[in-house]
Amino acid sequence: MKNILIYGASGHSKMIVDILHKKNDYRIVGFADCYKSTNDSICGYKILGDFNALKEIINKYNVDGIIICIGDNYTRQNLYNNIIKVAPNVEFISAVHPSAIIAEHINIPEGTVIMAGVIVNANSKIGRFCILNTRSSLGHDSEMHDFSSIASNVTIGGNVKIGHCSAICLSTTVIQNIVIGDNTVVGAASLVLKSIDNNKLAYGNPINTIKERKPDSQYLG
Repeated sequence: MKNILIYGASGHSKMIVDILHKKNDYRIVGFADCYKSTNDSICGYKILGDFNALKEIINKYNVDGIIICIGDNYTRQNLYNNIIKVAPNVEFISAVHPSAIIAEHINIPEGTVIMAGVIVNANSKIGRFCILNTRSSLGHDSEMHDFSSIASNVTIGGNVKIGHCSAICLSTTVIQNIVIGDNTVVGAASLVLKSIDNNKLAYGNPINTIKERKPDSQYLG
């Protein structure tokens, strides 16, 4: 059984621990986090250190793989880029809840997390380090590019493209044949009836583009 380190000690990480416990494919050695003390613990696992201690943690605990538990897409991508500089040979782990319904021949690449009740339909494609949150649905022939995410209760129609680092927030519906650009955030409870360009903040029922956004603009509270 491989030893894995969970990077990021948030509510999102608690959901990942639940998946890992249910699957029982890995041994969790603990957490790394830049905002928690080594006196803290999450789900019974200790905080072993921050990013500066990462190399030492990997060596001390014989870490085979890391799973990144960061909800913000840009931050998750930035952390990945930093990790591979200090640990270029580490494996990045994906996690799929056993209740998820995944169509045949769907590849789940490194770093991607699929939560409870998710439905991934036929011929869809999921990129690296994506998040498909609780009870979300990805339609047939749709694509999620690397580091993108769909939040809980999101419904994505068929033949939809979700760009790199883009986020579709809670309970949003995206109809068929829509293209969401890169680094775009669609706010909660929106109805997306038209495509949205790169680097936009958009929300509403029906959807309206509100303003330009920078890729590193935070969107999670």
